[in-house]
Amino acid sequence: MHFKSLTLEGIRSYEQETVEFATGENLIFGPNGAGKSTILQGLFGGLFQTNITKKEVNNDFNLAELVRKQAESGRIELTFVIGGEEFCVEWEIKKQFGDEGEVTGANTKSGYPKLSSPALEETISGFNDVQDEIQEIIGMDAKSFVNSVYVQQGDITRLIHADTETRREILDGLLGLDRMDDLISRVDKARKEYGKAERDAKTRLDDTQKRIDDLPETGVLDKKIQELREEESELEGEIEDLKEKIDRLGERKDENKDQLERIDDLQEDLDGAKEELRKAKKEHQGHKEDLDTEKSQKSEREAELEEKREALTRARDVEAVGDVDLIEKEVAEKALEQADSEAEDARSAVQSIEEGELSNLETELQYLQRDITDKVDEIQETWAEIADLKSEKADAEKSLEDVQKKVQELEAELDEQREDIRESASELGLPDDGSLDELADTYIPQKRDSLGQRREQVRQKIGQLETLEEQVDELVETGQCPVCNATEEAHDIDAESVAAEHREELREAKDELSELDETKKTLEKLDDVVSDARTLRDGELGEAEQNVKDFDTAVAEAETAIDEKYEDLEALSEELDSLKSEQETKEQKRDDAEERLTEAREQSESAEAKEQAIQTVVDLYGEVDKIQGDIEQHEKNIENLRKLRRQAHKRVSELEEEVDELEEELGDLDADELRGEIEEIEGYIGEFESDKEDAEGRLEDVTAKIVEHQQTKKQVQQEKERKAMLQEQIAWAGDLVEEAKEVKSTYKEVRGKLRKRNLAKLNKYTNEMFADLYQSQSYRGVQIDKKYNIHLVAADGELLEPELSSGGESTILNLALRAGVYRIIAQRDGVAGAALPPFILDEPTTFLDEDHVGELQTMIDTISDWDVPQVLVVSHNEHLIENSDNAIQVEKNPTTETSRVIRPDREEVVA
Repeated sequence: MHFKSLTLEGIRSYEQETVEFATGENLIFGPNGAGKSTILQGLFGGLFQTNITKKEVNNDFNLAELVRKQAESGRIELTFVIGGEEFCVEWEIKKQFGDEGEVTGANTKSGYPKLSSPALEETISGFNDVQDEIQEIIGMDAKSFVNSVYVQQGDITRLIHADTETRREILDGLLGLDRMDDLISRVDKARKEYGKAERDAKTRLDDTQKRIDDLPETGVLDKKIQELREEESELEGEIEDLKEKIDRLGERKDENKDQLERIDDLQEDLDGAKEELRKAKKEHQGHKEDLDTEKSQKSEREAELEEKREALTRARDVEAVGDVDLIEKEVAEKALEQADSEAEDARSAVQSIEEGELSNLETELQYLQRDITDKVDEIQETWAEIADLKSEKADAEKSLEDVQKKVQELEAELDEQREDIRESASELGLPDDGSLDELADTYIPQKRDSLGQRREQVRQKIGQLETLEEQVDELVETGQCPVCNATEEAHDIDAESVAAEHREELREAKDELSELDETKKTLEKLDDVVSDARTLRDGELGEAEQNVKDFDTAVAEAETAIDEKYEDLEALSEELDSLKSEQETKEQKRDDAEERLTEAREQSESAEAKEQAIQTVVDLYGEVDKIQGDIEQHEKNIENLRKLRRQAHKRVSELEEEVDELEEELGDLDADELRGEIEEIEGYIGEFESDKEDAEGRLEDVTAKIVEHQQTKKQVQQEKERKAMLQEQIAWAGDLVEEAKEVKSTYKEVRGKLRKRNLAKLNKYTNEMFADLYQSQSYRGVQIDKKYNIHLVAADGELLEPELSSGGESTILNLALRAGVYRIIAQRDGVAGAALPPFILDEPTTFLDEDHVGELQTMIDTISDWDVPQVLVVSHNEHLIENSDNAIQVEKNPTTETSRVIRPDREEVVA
């Protein structure tokens, strides 16, 4: 496996950068704090995402701190190749903010991380799914990655300083022995479960046997069940006899009850007949009283008829009737119709004038008065609006004068700034006639770029001259070249003269750099002035010029509005005169209508008096007719009541005969005798019911005992079956316990052999690498025992704890151990380690002197010879940098706190 490229966007000091890696060794170098380790963190985060904040990675930060301070989100994109297939994983992190804008945390953006590859059927997303797929592809999780292939800065001695148990757990996991421990643990757990199952089965077997001993024999239960069956049959026969007796007595009781019901029915009929007789007599008497009442009312209506006829004669002679002859009812009704018509015509004439013509005139006059009032209000409002518009015009004219002065002041200020800009542009060699936009967008950026390039060239030249100066000074002082160790004579140069030349060139370069710095300040000042001038031009001046236009427009609009209002005022005055003229005409028409209304009312009152007099005559004719009709109805009612009295007398006689017949039939029946016999029968039935209930109770007890004995018999059979089953379980579990013991013993034996074999390889490879790295004679090797205790072997053979060694020796020991582990894994996990992640060393030269740093390069070359596709080293050691095949330089801009990556050699990157 090898990394192809890494893209960091908004991650720590990286704003946006892509790092391309070559196969073989890649050395990342640069000053401290430049962002070298961030690249390794990006590789780890690309593979294992949020595991980057776990303690195994030894990073003291949270996820939000991984995102650049100036950014709201960060993104990591890692492309790696394994087995000839390219994979790309993307991870995006988004900050979370509180109510006041403070950063409260960060989390992975929805839909991320994502893993894509031509080797996959579809893109995989989500932390768990991506992690599972990556671990399947590279064969290790984040913890194993940190403990094997990723030697972190400041954590190089992790393995040798870990306690024995932790070191054993780490190395067994890396070497694959933890799988055997898992198998042993699982088998041992299964053995314990089988043993527990065996013990539980034995306990349940003892309990089952005790229950069997406490239960009776099945033969005894069968005998008891048979005896109870016979008793059950006898009780059923007894119950059946009692049921028959109770049924016969019940039939006799029902017969007597039927007879009693017959007596009750006859008595009810008798009572009903007597009630009907009483009602019939009462009805007969009522008809007599009604007959007397009808005769009396007839006499009263006859007297009333005579009074109405006299009143009718008087009404026909009333003065209001005039010369109309009303001697007959039909003539009076026709006269009434004529009088009604005349009165209605008179009332209509009054109504037409009062509610029609006169009302309309009043309404029109009200509307005219309202319109006149409204028109006066409009005229007053128009005068007020004219006054307001004149005031607005005066205000606009004053504001116009103020903003015109402001424009003149701002234009003068802008002219002064333009003069300063022309002077500075001329001083910097820029066109002094260029516009503000051309200077800001073109000339100043071009000048800044060329100035920056020249300053960088001068700084590099100063660095080279300072290095040459140090080398020449050392050559003068020691007489020996610090580069090739040759003598001054061998170089055939005058060191003092060369040193003087270098110092002169260095002074000139520093002077030029100082001049360039001053030019840079002048350029920055010009940039600020141009920016201020553009802001003045586009902002305050532009706003003031717009205000001049706005206020000029406001003055013109006010003048136009005033003229329009005067025109409106003239039109309103003409409309008011027209309304007043129309009002006078309407008032004259109203006076005429009121005179005609008075005449119409007099005519209406005369017609209504005649109408009322004739109506009285017609009403009296109607009352006479009604009284005559009532008298005729009374005569008919008297005849009907005489017939009803005769029918009521006949009904009374018939009911008296029916009562006599019912009393005679009831005299032959004795209800008390029947009730006494029923009570006697109910007593016998109660005794037989009690005997029956007693027999049924005894039958229920017998049946319950039969069921109880049957259940006991079934329980005995079940317990015997359970006993046989438990005996089989005990035998089965015992066999499995023995089998598990044998498997566990086999696994332990295999684990021992594998650990012994891996320890032999680990000791061999670690010692080989230790011998290549260690240049002193204090120790002759390393020894790792079967418990993974690590000791240094002194020259005299004594075993020493690594903690007693120096920092450099501990570093060498750990590097050798890591390399040994890596070689074993490379041999195990793929053809020449092709499936294994790259070997990563972050600042491995800590505590190493120059000699051992040289040997570290040998170690890196050796690892590469194992056909490991890629080795990544982070260091600022010059020796490693000079000997690296693929160097990646990292630098940080102190002003923007932004890191960038430089590939000095720019060799072709192998995909």
